[in-house]
Amino acid sequence: MKQFLRNFIIIALISFIFQAAWEYLSCGLFYAMDTKTATSPLMWSATFGDVMMTVTLYVILSFVNGNSNWIVNKWKSKEYIIISLYALFLSFYFEISALYSGRWAYSEAMPLFPNTNIGLIPVIQLLILFPFTFFISKFIIKAINK
Repeated sequence: MKQFLRNFIIIALISFIFQAAWEYLSCGLFYAMDTKTATSPLMWSATFGDVMMTVTLYVILSFVNGNSNWIVNKWKSKEYIIISLYALFLSFYFEISALYSGRWAYSEAMPLFPNTNIGLIPVIQLLILFPFTFFISKFIIKAINK
């Protein structure tokens, strides 16, 4: 349990750093909204949601692998497949939901998936930052274990 909690906290912190940076950098370029600053409640809400999705993915993969320290082992194709499907599903779900409810809108600069109104940038965000967060966390956890 101690190992799980340590990994969980490290992953949450690394995720927060990367997700907050991504939200801050992409918001002004790709979203059409009144508050485009890092202090906006919407940006903090999006960042917190991204972190929660990341740690939930860690928990799912811990369950699938039967090991909370799976992250330091050599990853198999199942980890990559689960990460990719999870990222695609959640990014599409949250973008559709937010656009439909009017929570946010895209600027003209946002590239869209062909034949959809779904922005490409938020999907790429999760596809890149989930594995990148785990990859960086893996090195930190290995360094702590030495």
